This record gives sequence, structure tokens and C-alpha cells, in this order.
Amino acid sequence: MPNFDIDSYCRDGYHQLPDMLCNEDQRRAVEFFYALEATGEVASDYEAEYDEADGVRRLRKLRRLLWNDPKLWGPILNRTSCPGLARQVIGDGAAVVFHAAFLKPAYVGSEVTLHQDQALWTCTYPRAFSIWFALTPVSPVNGGLFGCPGSHADGYIPHRDRPHYRWHACLDIADDRLRDPVQFELSPGDAVMWDRFFAHGSAANTSPIDRCGMVVVFADASDPEFRAKDRFLLTDLAALGTV
Repeated sequence: MPNFDIDSYCRDGYHQLPDMLCNEDQRRAVEFFYALEATGEVASDYEAEYDEADGVRRLRKLRRLLWNDPKLWGPILNRTSCPGLARQVIGDGAAVVFHAAFLKPAYVGSEVTLHQDQALWTCTYPRAFSIWFALTPVSPVNGGLFGCPGSHADGYIPHRDRPHYRWHACLDIADDRLRDPVQFELSPGDAVMWDRFFAHGSAANTSPIDRCGMVVVFADASDPEFRAKDRFLLTDLAALGTV
């Protein structure tokens, strides 16, 4: 279990978690995503999205990883501190509701505008938080990852559509009176966790270096308001073991 300052997390809306994935699991994850992309035909259950430019088409996003291959991803997640963090922040009622890859490929990886995760979800996920794992180096050089401290404090902030941005509605640092963003510079295996209302985003990747990450989201499945398309309770996750 990494050093976790819950007071800092509650104040800022995020917390950095070094060395969450071992080298072997980081390598295994990257190889899995590249092998899947190389097939040229990703199964529809992954709900894949693509970035395209100048005749190049690369995977941008893959969803439902744990549900598509629990024997691979269950042990990987169990070898991290994710379940322990979920119990500490949420309690025994915590459940995985999302597990996805965020792939910002070299040269064509598109911007992800500033947003709160809860604003993009079709259901309200009580007490939800995300853990974003770096699978390659992550810095402003290859699109990076950034977030605005304290942006979670007042809950949902109305999002607005931005012309020519097709993925989702957005926030604006100046218009929404958010604090200047923090750039997360991560080594492979490092992670950042954040509250469902923490505003974050990333720039386009114009570099020759892929920026690969994956995210797992936990929510409180014991809450009466909880609804989810997918859920994987901590007891179900534990049953998948660590090997």
C-alpha cells in the first residue's frame, strides 16, 4: 500500500501514487494493447475509438478491459494497491465500474479537453474515483496529463460544447475560475488517483513517442442511488487472485 494522505486527497481532489504497477505488469499491459491494435479488427465489446490524421489510424481508447479478459486484468489489478485504496476511500461496498485504456499515439493522438469524469458518465456513481496508470513515460512532451487542484470542491460544473471538438463537452480554466493546472510527469508504473469531479485533461501528442495509460474507476455499489452498466465488486475482484 503506497503512502496515501487522505486529507491531501480530499483537499486537492487528487493524489499521486508512485510505483503502482510492477515492470512486468506494465510491459504486459502495453504488449496487450499493441497486439490488439495490430490485429486491425478490435472486437466490438471493447468499444474502441480511433485517432486519425494524414492517413494514419491508431487506437485512441479501449473500454471494458476487466470484463473482456478478467483472467488477465484481475490479477494485475490485485497486484496493485487499488483494492486497498478503494476500501480506504469508499469501503467494502466499492466496485469497479470502468476499466479502460487511454492511448495517445505518436503524431496523431488528439487533445482531451478539460472535463470532470462524472459529467461524461450516463449514471451517477456515488463517491467514485479514478486511478490512472502510466504505461509509458507521461509528460507535456507527448501530450501529458494535467488537472486543476480543488476543482472537485463544489461538485459538478456545467460543461459546454466546443466547436470542432467531437469527443465531449468541456470546461475552461478562465471561464470556470479554476486554479492553474498541475502537470503530472509520470514514469511507467506510476499512477494518479482523482475524485469524480476533479477537472483534468491532456494535450495533443505531436511527438514521436506514444503516451499510453489505463484507468480503473471505483464507485460505491452499496449506495441506494448506485446504478451501473458494469460492476465488479471487490469480492469478485479478489476471487480472480494475483497469479
